[in-house]
Amino acid sequence: MSTEDPSAPGAAWMAAARPAANPLCDAFFRVAESVYVGPENGMTPAQWEAERVALPQPDLPLRIPGWAATADLAGHEEALADHFERLIRTARAHGRVAALAQPFPYFSVRPAILDGAEALASWPWSDTLPEALGALEAMAGASRAAPSSVILDDQDQGWRLCLVAGPEGVLMAEWDAEGPPADGWRLEAATLAEQAAAARDRLRAVHARLVRLLGRDLWA
Repeated sequence: MSTEDPSAPGAAWMAAARPAANPLCDAFFRVAESVYVGPENGMTPAQWEAERVALPQPDLPLRIPGWAATADLAGHEEALADHFERLIRTARAHGRVAALAQPFPYFSVRPAILDGAEALASWPWSDTLPEALGALEAMAGASRAAPSSVILDDQDQGWRLCLVAGPEGVLMAEWDAEGPPADGWRLEAATLAEQAAAARDRLRAVHARLVRLLGRDLWA
């Protein structure tokens, strides 16, 4: 394991950070392709993959496979609500009610930063609405961050993500925390802050609309 603090000024990955050409910061709702109906305990990896019931997919664009961005959901929440209703009916029909009681795996919400079709940061450890809102709130302050200050430093489940205010923008890396960052990216601070604030507000609005449509808060 590397002993260098990756969030410290002058870390090697920062000097090698590449500019993102067309970044997009947003929040994403999980759109499951199937419901697991195998054993609840002691399942093998093969069972986890095979013992599933496929779900019809909503008529929504997925910028990341299996994830719908709030930018594409505003005004189209009914399609996602219908997907969740089908998912819930399928899970209940197969006695998998326990899987509906928490965000993971079917109702996860997480931030992501894309550059075209490439995910520069995808928060693979994050599943809850408060986690997503907290990350977006931190990034919404990127344009006010003092040089070399840490905007966000998060580590969980073997992953780590750092965003640090640099002299020419925000420096970002997401990596397997057992080693040093492999790739770093440079984002324009004002653009990141604006996108994160807009995503935060859309996430709150889409969540509220889904709760009204479903009559329950699956993300509480």
